[in-house]
Amino acid sequence: MKAARRFLLAPSLARLIARERGVDRQVVEGYFSAKPDENQFVRLEADECHLVLPLLGSAGEVVEDPAPLPRAHAKALFDLSIGQISYDQLHVPLPSAPDQKALLARINHPSHFDVMTVEFGDQQQAEAFEVPLWFGPEVTNEDAYERRHIALNGLALDSEAPLSSPQLEQVLNLLEQAEPVARPNSNAAAHEVVAALARSLEAAGVVKPPSDTTVSSSVEPPTEQLAEPAERLARQA
Repeated sequence: MKAARRFLLAPSLARLIARERGVDRQVVEGYFSAKPDENQFVRLEADECHLVLPLLGSAGEVVEDPAPLPRAHAKALFDLSIGQISYDQLHVPLPSAPDQKALLARINHPSHFDVMTVEFGDQQQAEAFEVPLWFGPEVTNEDAYERRHIALNGLALDSEAPLSSPQLEQVLNLLEQAEPVARPNSNAAAHEVVAALARSLEAAGVVKPPSDTTVSSSVEPPTEQLAEPAERLARQA
């Protein structure tokens, strides 16, 4: 049975990683019901849209069953949703666990925070995982950090993860060791599609444009905190 563990990440570290690695996906999701047994939602990305039905897998785990939708149909369904969330997602290589899939999600709406999700083949692998120093607090068992809960309720908890110099050093080492990432030209198209959808919702006061990933001043680190890392990376280039 597959398993996953979820950790908060300091905003400045997430920003640095996203700047160096680029964004793989920009996603907007709309959820239709707050009832526990009705978890269907619509997902819109730059080049595809799906109606997603969460189902139970053979081992009892929850798996997503996505059904492709025409974009016009997906937008119509999104307008009927009662809770929305938008996020940017990117893959982050873990040198200490190269076989594990680690995804960084930068939540843009309705709250601003960053979360790392590491996926495992089974629960035994998950329990044996050595958590990197630069990860923040673990929130695996906290429903408040599920995308559906955030879309429907926002984030009432304090989601800012602490940051230390050793954590920053580990992230710098991670970025220096990682293979360069080819940044596709489709990223601009992704911004255009997702932002166009959000503008219509913003006009109604529902959401902010998902392409706006600026973190509020209350959680954004001073520029000088990132100056030295940027210079260090430039020297390695």
